[in-house]
Amino acid sequence: MNQSIGIIEVIGLTAAAACIDAMVKSAFVEVYNIKQTGSGMLTIIIQGDLASVQFAVEKGADIAQSFGELIGAHVIPRPYSGLEKIIGFKSKGDLQ
Repeated sequence: MNQSIGIIEVIGLTAAAACIDAMVKSAFVEVYNIKQTGSGMLTIIIQGDLASVQFAVEKGADIAQSFGELIGAHVIPRPYSGLEKIIGFKSKGDLQ
C-alpha cells in the first residue's frame, strides 16, 4: 500500500453504496477494501494519489452525511507499510 488511503465509516449498505459511487466517479481512486464492522457499520478504504483521495473522501463524506450515516472520515497521505495488518485488512477487495 504505497499510495495514499482514505477511510470512511458509515452506517448501512445504502449509504455505503452511495458513498462509494460518489468517490469513484469524482476522482481517480479505487476501492481497496470494504469491511463490515458490526451494528450495520461499514468501513470503506480507497487508495490513489493524495489529491484524488482527499477529494474523493470529501465527496464521499458529504454523501454519507446527507444520509445522516457518517461515522468518520480520514485521509492518510503516506501510510505505514504495516498498516493493513494492524487494521485487519488482509487483501485487496475482500469484503470481510
